[in-house]
Parts: sequence; structure tokens; C-alpha cells
Amino acid sequence: MMSFAAMMIAALAAFNQMTSQLQTYDEMIRGEYELMANAVVLERMEVIDLTTDYEDLEDWNGTTTTAAFEAGGVSVSFDLAITVEYVDEEGLPSEAETDQKELVITATQEKFLMTLVNHRRLFSE
Repeated sequence: MMSFAAMMIAALAAFNQMTSQLQTYDEMIRGEYELMANAVVLERMEVIDLTTDYEDLEDWNGTTTTAAFEAGGVSVSFDLAITVEYVDEEGLPSEAETDQKELVITATQEKFLMTLVNHRRLFSE
């Protein structure tokens, strides 16, 4: 009976160690996806910044699109949601028109049930 109990304790310890290793692996994979999402979102933000006048930023509000990160023959797609709103001097949303707008791009990926990255940039007249 004692040998059975010792075997069960050893099996439980091995199971706990394996679970810990899987959690570490999942965190590493998520970190890689976040890095890729950052690259995709920042690239899209730069494109919007370079191709859109201040007055036309609202055209992007509510836009959703898909963008891919490609490297080494592998492509990973991310869903991007874009919002634009007026903000006051403190960066808080404003119902009235101000001389500042905030562009927000949020990236998600089908393998994760949460937002991977969320970037904001202020634009001024």
C-alpha cells in the first residue's frame, strides 16, 4: 500500500510539472503572436498616418480588416478593428469636435479569445 501511495505521489508531481511546462509553452506562443500583432498594427497605423489627412481620419472609424504577418514562408492573419474619435487636451473622449483625434487599432487572432494588442495615436490639426 505504501508503494502504491509513493507511486501516486510521484505521478502527481510529474503531472504538475508537465502542466507547468505547458503553461509556459502557451505563454511563449502568445508572446510570439503579440509580437506579430504589434508589427501588423504599427504598420497599418503608419500607412494611415502617411496616406490620410487629419480631416479624413473619420473615414477609418468603424473599419474592420484583416492583415497578415509574413515571415519565412509562414503567414499569420490578424483581425484589425479601427476607431477614431475626438479627444480633449487630457486625451479623454469628447462629444464635441476638438483639434485632436485619437486613432485606435485593436488586433485579435482566431486562436485567442482576447485582444492581443491595442495601439493608440493622437493626431492634431
